[in-house]
Amino acid sequence: MVSDSGSLVLRDLIRLDGRSKHIYSLYSFLVVILLTFLLYIIPDYYFLEEVTYSTAFSILKFYRFNVRYDGLFVDTSSSGDSSFLVSLIDFFSKFDFHNGRSPVIKALTVNKRFAIVRACTAMQAGALLMALIIVTPARPWDKVKATSFTIMVLVLTNFLRIALIVGMTVTLMVNYGTTYDAAWMWSHDVLGKPIGFFGTILFAFIIEGQNVPILNTVSLWIDSLLDLFSSKKDSKKDD
Repeated sequence: MVSDSGSLVLRDLIRLDGRSKHIYSLYSFLVVILLTFLLYIIPDYYFLEEVTYSTAFSILKFYRFNVRYDGLFVDTSSSGDSSFLVSLIDFFSKFDFHNGRSPVIKALTVNKRFAIVRACTAMQAGALLMALIIVTPARPWDKVKATSFTIMVLVLTNFLRIALIVGMTVTLMVNYGTTYDAAWMWSHDVLGKPIGFFGTILFAFIIEGQNVPILNTVSLWIDSLLDLFSSKKDSKKDD
């Protein structure tokens, strides 16, 4: 709903107004960005890569896909990007206990290897959701519950996602004769959009159900942004 001042109001759980609202919005947004980066880059998620690999592998075997464990993958490629952010990510990525190696599933039917790397653990989304939970005002125990339920559901559903991506890629190549690139595009990129959309709704319900109003935090960001655009329009009219 829209208030008389033209601001978007979703819920009145955090009672902030004027300058305090804008300060909190900027502060919480910057903290979420920083925490998301730190929670995703610094921890060593190799244990989660292994669990994701073994579970997805078992699912594929259950559905009779001809797959096997194919050693470890080491990413030696370089994007040539020397920007500060990329250099920072590369620096923190060196602090692991497995030398950047990741387990690999090989689909023998199409002779393709699928490496289960950090990005396959779904911890990009996990880091963002945890950061949102941390900055949103709520009781500590509610935050603990929200984080626990979120990570548990995220990891379990990600097992299915990885198995589905590999299985769909192989199926498209074998049954429909598509190239690997086309099959991967449909399985990973196209399928990822509805999964991400419905996943966002699911996790919002899970977190809000634990009395951690993250939607309120996001609504304040939108509200402050709309106020900013509104003030600029008003200043142009005055000129």
